[in-house]
Amino acid sequence: MNIYLYICVWLFILIAVFCIAMYFFHARIARLEKELIKKFISRSDIFPWLYEVSRTSLTRHHEVFDEILTLRKKEFSLVSMTNNIESFIELQWHIHHEINFIFQICNKNPSLLKDKKFLYLRDIAIQKSSKISKDMKKYRRIIEIYNSIIRYKNYTLIWFLIPFTKKAAL
Repeated sequence: MNIYLYICVWLFILIAVFCIAMYFFHARIARLEKELIKKFISRSDIFPWLYEVSRTSLTRHHEVFDEILTLRKKEFSLVSMTNNIESFIELQWHIHHEINFIFQICNKNPSLLKDKKFLYLRDIAIQKSSKISKDMKKYRRIIEIYNSIIRYKNYTLIWFLIPFTKKAAL
């Protein structure tokens, strides 16, 4: 057989294997993004409970929770309307800072520090935030690997035919 035929077959096999691997890699990233969104929403579901538990103990209660309620509405509309993970993560960054602010105010209130419901909600929020932090680190590592593969792909001429592009590192 002709040597050029062997080269073409090997190139075809290499491209096919790469495409299949990238497809599964891309699917894994999409699955991780969905899991992250679920975990973020699960953490945000604590706010109504926290709102009710702290209602009698905090002065200016509505002012403390006003921003988080606004961010929660944005979160709901963002999840419902788009699949843009970058804007969702940016919104979650703002929500995280509001969570810290609310818990700083609540932790200064002695009656809330004695309330078992508040302490339980605080522990749940801390657990969920630590799980999210671990998953975000895992997600960033996978995105870095994915982007490095894409970068190497773009150095060769034949790989321009493969439709995968870089993802934003969050």
